[in-house]
Amino acid sequence: MKAVMDQRQWHWLDYFLSLIRMIWITSNGYSIFVNTTGLEKWTLLLWTSCSCIIPHLFYRPKLIKFQYYLIAEMLLTGSLFIYISSQYEISETYSILFVPILIVAYACQVKPLIWVGLFLYISIFLAGIWAGNLYEDIFARFIDTTIIYGIGLCLGRMTIVNNANKELIASIEDKNMDLEYYSKKIEELTIKEERNRVSQDLHDTVGHIFTSVITSLDALPFLYRADKKEAEKSIKEISDLARNGLNDVRRTIHQMSPTNHQTLVESVKELIVDFMKHTSTDITLDVEGGEIKVGDRIKFAVIRCIQEGLTNAKRHGQATFIKVNISFQQEELIVLIEDNGNGCDELNLGFGLRSMKDRISALAGTVDLYSKLNNGMRITCSIPMVKEV
Repeated sequence: MKAVMDQRQWHWLDYFLSLIRMIWITSNGYSIFVNTTGLEKWTLLLWTSCSCIIPHLFYRPKLIKFQYYLIAEMLLTGSLFIYISSQYEISETYSILFVPILIVAYACQVKPLIWVGLFLYISIFLAGIWAGNLYEDIFARFIDTTIIYGIGLCLGRMTIVNNANKELIASIEDKNMDLEYYSKKIEELTIKEERNRVSQDLHDTVGHIFTSVITSLDALPFLYRADKKEAEKSIKEISDLARNGLNDVRRTIHQMSPTNHQTLVESVKELIVDFMKHTSTDITLDVEGGEIKVGDRIKFAVIRCIQEGLTNAKRHGQATFIKVNISFQQEELIVLIEDNGNGCDELNLGFGLRSMKDRISALAGTVDLYSKLNNGMRITCSIPMVKEV
């Protein structure tokens, strides 16, 4: 009962059936006006008008009381039908029930009302036959009643299902909005946490580098007076230390703040150009499929994984050629990094590779690492696109 009693706004079918009823009552009123005379004419016209108007006082937009509607329909329309059937041929008067039966079947869609209307109109029909003493068409009338009631019942079911679907869609949209909100919050917290981590890395890296450089520079004048060759060696070590520190800081800054307005491919191209400039490494980039816009989390993860792959290939594998392939597929994004470095038969994961796996795993993706001695290394990252909200 609750599903229907909560229906306070009419569906378009309600308005359509009301229009049909207005046409129906007008047609019946015209027949009464033409075929009757005197007081009976005006009495039947008033009776017919009340049978149409009064039931709909309890079934109208923003006020739906099905029990009262059924009672009014039965008393007014039923009594009108019985009276007319007693005066005229039932084959001519039975059509007066068609539209009310259709509307009752449409309106009453829950137990116990779903079958009440049918029983009521069967009772009215039998009473009309009794009043007219006509039994020869009872089967045809029963078939007519069943068909009309079935049509109304189907229309009502369609309306209920349509309203339920609309409510379900609205609920899904609300849930999606909540999920999107929480996703953005999680993304903000993730980025904030990552920035804090990178800031700590910068602090530790810069602090260590500058402490070492300053200490070495302070000792350099004394070392220069004592041993010039040793001083020159120390200067070279300081230079190498500063250069490595600059590379670490530059890499950390790139990791911390990739250009937001750039696409993923544009950011990767910029990263590769910068890496080639400072390491004199030959790098090729292949992009397969049409580029799909990805969220910040995927963009961060891919850029950092490529950074780590390039750094490992150069620093540990002494690679001179690196191939980067980005494949945009319908359901996943695949990043492949291959180099011609030294490679190894037994792969030990350092901090960088472990961090790479953690980043991809956080996106429900996978990382496959393959390396062979004197045959370079291959890193394959696969990220499901559907996981990105």
